[in-house]
Parts: sequence; structure tokens; C-alpha cells
Amino acid sequence: MAFDIQKWRTLAGKTRLGRVWRWGRSANGIAAILRAPEASSNCAAVSKLFPDVSEELAGVCRLQLLKNNKFFGELNDRFVEKRQRRVSCSAWNELLYVLVRFAKPDIMVETGVFDGVSSAIILQALADNQKGTLISVDLPAHRPIGGSTDRMVETTLPDQLPPGWVIPDYLQDRFQLHQGDSRQLLPDLLKRHPKIDIFFHDSLHTFEHQHYEYTTSWPHIVSGGLLMSDDIFFNSAFHAFCVEQGKEYVHLDGFGVIRK
Repeated sequence: MAFDIQKWRTLAGKTRLGRVWRWGRSANGIAAILRAPEASSNCAAVSKLFPDVSEELAGVCRLQLLKNNKFFGELNDRFVEKRQRRVSCSAWNELLYVLVRFAKPDIMVETGVFDGVSSAIILQALADNQKGTLISVDLPAHRPIGGSTDRMVETTLPDQLPPGWVIPDYLQDRFQLHQGDSRQLLPDLLKRHPKIDIFFHDSLHTFEHQHYEYTTSWPHIVSGGLLMSDDIFFNSAFHAFCVEQGKEYVHLDGFGVIRK
């Protein structure tokens, strides 16, 4: 039987000890892991954030993504050509899709794109909702970026391709890409879009940068909107921000979410 590393990592992330092994790179990161609430399944996380959505209904929505052969076919065709492997859709990617489906955002802002797998999943959810725009900010990783792409399987974009190169053509009409440092671009973008429905951090994973993005975006998120972050256990920034706001968060596989 082949060893499924992605499945093993997901299982390890369901226990505190497993999360310390997988993400515990700093003392404050380990402290955040130990203080975090219990991990949720993707369907349970949706019901916690949207109490009117049953786990059964969330599960039906999740399967809509997994059964979308056109979507995964196009991603895999591109990914195999450039990365020589198929796209990996983890449990938190599934949660991301389902949350976007039920939040039904008009405007979603994302920092960190890289190949664009998560962006494509968001855009597929927007397309299935038949509404919404994804505004993405990315500093192109033509060389490894410390605290970000240096921790990934592939550390740079392939063949000098732009961020989001894997996104299928049929989803591009809902996608706006801004290339550069989010510290420079995010304030102006939020002035132009003072009310956003979802903010998703997936760029530079340092305490200072994450906390900056959370605090900068939070005033612009509408009541009932979502703040999402990947890799929340690399340091304690997400946990600290949630404590500051008096919000309990849900998390799965290092992906955390709070609702305003």
C-alpha cells in the first residue's frame, strides 16, 4: 500500500502533539498550538461558523467540489506539465471552498497566490455562487521567499510564470491580481474596497506580517464576514489576534477562521 503523506499530515494535525510536531517551529508557535481549541472536521467547522448550515448540507456542498471533474482536470493538466505531479486538494482546501459557497461574498481579498491552487478553489466557489470577485495580492516568488515559499514543496514559480498560472481560463473573469508587497498594496486596495466580505491571509508567515494583515483588513470586513488564515501555527499571530478581538476560532490542518 502506498504511503499517503498528505493524509498522514492531516491525521497528525488533529492532535495537539501532532500539531506541535508538524508546525512547532518557535516557542510562541508551540504556545499557540497548546492554547488552540480542538480541531474541527471541515463540515463541523462550517456549522460552527454558520449555525443555520447543517453538517449534512455542508457535506453535500463539499462533494460538489470533489465531483467537479472539469475543474480538477484542468488544474491537473497544467500542474502535471509544469510540476510533474497532480494537484493535492487537502481538507482545508475543501473547507475553504465550502465556506466561500455559504458566505457568498461580493468581494474577497487574498494575500499570497503562488501557483494559484487555493485561488482557483475560491474562484470555482464564486463561479458556483454566480457572484463575487477575488482580489489577490502576491509578491511573485521567482526566487525562494523566506518565511513563505521556502517552506513549500516547490519554492519558486515555474519558468518565470506569473502568480496564479494554474487557474483555469474559464475562472479568470472573477480574478484580479495585484503583484507586489501587501504592506504597500493592501492599504490602497482597501481604500478602493472599504467593505469586504472575506479576507484570506496566505502570504509571508511571520508574526509581524500576519498581525499587520489581520489588523489592517479587520475594520473593512463586514459584520458576519470571515477572516481566514493559512499556517496559523507557524507563530502565535492568529491566536493573539483572535484573543484581542474576543473571537473563538475554528481550525483544520493549520487553516484558521473567525467570523466577525
